Amino acid sequence: MPSLRKKVAGFMRQLSISNLAGAVENLSQGEQTLRSPRSLTQDFTSGCFITRYLDGLETKQEGPAILHGRNPEELPIRQLGNFQQDRDVVSAHTGPDNGLTTVNVQQRHLSINDIDIDYIDMLDQGEQYRNTSTTTTPTIAGITDWFNPHEMAYGIATTLYEKNPTNNTNNGEPIADCFGIVARSNSAILALADGVNWGTKASIAARSAVHGSIEYLNKALFCPSINGEMTTTKDVFIALLRSFHAAHSLILQEQGMLTTLTVCAVLPLPNSDSNTEKNKYMACTCNVGDSLAYVYSRKTGVREITRGSHDIHCMRDMRDALGALGPVDGSNPELNNLTLAMTEVEKGDIVFLTSDGISDNFDPVVGKFAILPCHNSVPDSNVKNHTEGRSKTRRKSAENLRHTESGNSNRNKSNLPVVEAYQRHELTLLRMEDLLRRGVSGEGPPCNSAKHLCELLLDFAVRITAAKRRILEDTDLYYAQNKDGQLIQLSKQEQRTRRIKTLDKVSMIPGKLDHATVVAYVVGSINSEYGL
Repeated sequence: MPSLRKKVAGFMRQLSISNLAGAVENLSQGEQTLRSPRSLTQDFTSGCFITRYLDGLETKQEGPAILHGRNPEELPIRQLGNFQQDRDVVSAHTGPDNGLTTVNVQQRHLSINDIDIDYIDMLDQGEQYRNTSTTTTPTIAGITDWFNPHEMAYGIATTLYEKNPTNNTNNGEPIADCFGIVARSNSAILALADGVNWGTKASIAARSAVHGSIEYLNKALFCPSINGEMTTTKDVFIALLRSFHAAHSLILQEQGMLTTLTVCAVLPLPNSDSNTEKNKYMACTCNVGDSLAYVYSRKTGVREITRGSHDIHCMRDMRDALGALGPVDGSNPELNNLTLAMTEVEKGDIVFLTSDGISDNFDPVVGKFAILPCHNSVPDSNVKNHTEGRSKTRRKSAENLRHTESGNSNRNKSNLPVVEAYQRHELTLLRMEDLLRRGVSGEGPPCNSAKHLCELLLDFAVRITAAKRRILEDTDLYYAQNKDGQLIQLSKQEQRTRRIKTLDKVSMIPGKLDHATVVAYVVGSINSEYGL
């Protein structure tokens, strides 16, 4: 009988994205026969997109240029269209649970000095955008109903961690991610934060970051009486940087810990008679950490807006968040990878943000479609020193069971294709694109809304990690039988010992356990009959 490792290696080479989930679930149950939505004959004939890419038969199609920099001066200035003519909110959505509405609405003055953040100041303290009347429903960023999702403006979050049989709760609770989206007829603000490590304070940090950034940005963009007219992309980027300072300040006020943050403002460009400008928009993004922003276009596929915040030509330790807001060093954040980015998008494109619980699970190495080169098996001294210096933003690795999820100690024996860092990046985008174009079955329907996109990505992450959860939820890891056949709960130490013994088995299974969140917006589609 072939080993689990050999079955994984043999099957994964042949599978397309559409039959991966079924294969993983069957392997975890020890089934010999592969069940999948599509036949292997079809895959052999057409060739998996990963195989075609690595064989040079398929390339990642380039979309509109993505420009990035550390401050607004490094980016070109584009004139914006009139996005303030209709300030009525069509949809506002936050989560998980009550999302950004759960943190204190009383912000203090933004007086923290940080030489790494330029253009930071505070709006006139005499002007009040928040509704200060006593009501049962808090008004945040001028919005009372934060639980009004729309098919074209939607977010969703869940946990991929296993459930502990002793208390019937998922490890890693509470979910430390948070998302928020505000959509108007021709514009939107999206924000997503991923609290570093586990616990209540990580969750507070994420919710404070989304709350603080959206409130400031919504105020700056849609209250010109307070901050003057926003007419160019430079104005927007300055507001984005200020919103990050507002987010950091609120984290400190609420005594949260560390979190990543990605915020994107989608705003119209001026309409003209030329075909090149009509129905064009600009996605302006600011991010710190490893929560990423993407665009899905039916014409050009998926591209990453935030790729300038990480080196796609270097292998990254997925336990390192790369940067964070919150008290990393005293009261200071870590802004090493804080990046501004901009790209043109068209009506019907879908802009979406994800936590690494989503994006990392599309990585071909995490999914066991490919392996790393041998020279990446042991970090060199420079990498070691770099990661040690960033230890405060490294993520919790519960009982060391997650340490090998992005690697393979027996990579030379797996018979899987070897990929370099830039190939991992492009294959991750191709996997997302394949799912959004062809659906889970491989035969469609293609993604047709923000809600559909969120559900497809989250469903993929849940399915690819299913086998890991089954292994870690085995009652034998938590209980032993006495002579009468009754189950007796093991000591915490014995539970930990048994879980560590599953390390090799868990490391062979695709997927990364994490909190998983995605928020999306279909550009220019709210209040219209537009369909994809």
